[in-house]
Amino acid sequence: MPHVMLLNYIIVDSNAFDRLYLTQLLKKTKNLQLKAEFSNAVEALDYLNFNTVDVIFLASDLPVYSGFEFIEKLNDKIEIILMTKEPSNAFKAFEYGLLDCVELPLNLDRIEKTIDRLKVKIDADKIIQQKQEKFLVIKHNLKNEKILLDKINFIKATGDYVKIVTKLKNYITLSTMKGIMDRLPKNEFLRIHKSYIINIKKVSHYTSNTIMVAGKELPLSRNHKKSFQNSYQNV
Repeated sequence: MPHVMLLNYIIVDSNAFDRLYLTQLLKKTKNLQLKAEFSNAVEALDYLNFNTVDVIFLASDLPVYSGFEFIEKLNDKIEIILMTKEPSNAFKAFEYGLLDCVELPLNLDRIEKTIDRLKVKIDADKIIQQKQEKFLVIKHNLKNEKILLDKINFIKATGDYVKIVTKLKNYITLSTMKGIMDRLPKNEFLRIHKSYIINIKKVSHYTSNTIMVAGKELPLSRNHKKSFQNSYQNV
């Protein structure tokens, strides 16, 4: 049976009725999984600091921050489907490089076309990523530096930054864990904890709740244990 790509999404909309309607509408589409829903941008931004999603269904009219202000505050590139009652927002959505701008009220045919576009774009991005060279370019100490992927032992979250640990040097760069994970090959690097990403080739052994990576003992969270064990067996 062919592998079915499951896309994770969140909804950010202050109108509870609109959120419920959209949730019911999206249940009729294939390969979508709701991870969370929010009535404001602040809670959504907090969630995205520690969680990964493929797409955000975002209302343009939100309390505190508008939809476009929310986009500007995102640390990582995430596909956005803007939902609006203002046709003039379509041009602004184009300028922001959003996946789509859909006018309310929503309908199933329009949403399905948008989801098809999303799948095509994600597949294309994966092909591009696979062709990338085996290094990571980051900004460290106001300079752009190139780090060979096979030299990375693990990556640790430190507030709004991440620390990339190699045998000879540590690098600090502004990023979320999701942002850095999206730039790494999934068959070589693995999230083992909300604060840690490891180079799976650097693992020497592990217990029920720790992993030894290049001589450093790191925590293995319960949520990531199964995916780590599956990946480790296939190295």
